[in-house]
Amino acid sequence: MKRAFLPLALCCVLVLCATVVTAADKAGDADPTHVEAAGNVVDQLTGTLWQKSTLTEKLAFLLGVETAITVEHFVNDKVKEHVGKTGKKPISNLSPFEKGWMTVFKDTPRSSIAQLVDDWYAAHPDHLERPVMGVIWFEIIAPQLPANK
Repeated sequence: MKRAFLPLALCCVLVLCATVVTAADKAGDADPTHVEAAGNVVDQLTGTLWQKSTLTEKLAFLLGVETAITVEHFVNDKVKEHVGKTGKKPISNLSPFEKGWMTVFKDTPRSSIAQLVDDWYAAHPDHLERPVMGVIWFEIIAPQLPANK
């Protein structure tokens, strides 16, 4: 079972990287490996690049995020199994983002998530510099979570 996850995870990372490189190429960036001052490649996927991306590229990006969360979920379950066998209290290694994504987007098609992001940027054209992941967390997921989470 573990062997099946590694190729899947690598495939998703490659899809995600291809999406970022393609989006950067479309934005006219001569060097797709260029990293902004923040030093974080994910921060480069802003509303500007998101709007220039095709639906297929957006869905590929979201698939990569979902796959990473799924891998973390399965790893976390294995940690809980091991800790449960030793008699220690089960712990969760999932981040608030991962837990929030799983809660808010449960049974939500990726195309609907992409549309939520599209709608947010359309309603806030003066915030196209904001990273997509920040919009997904702060503007879409976090407001829908219960106050105590």
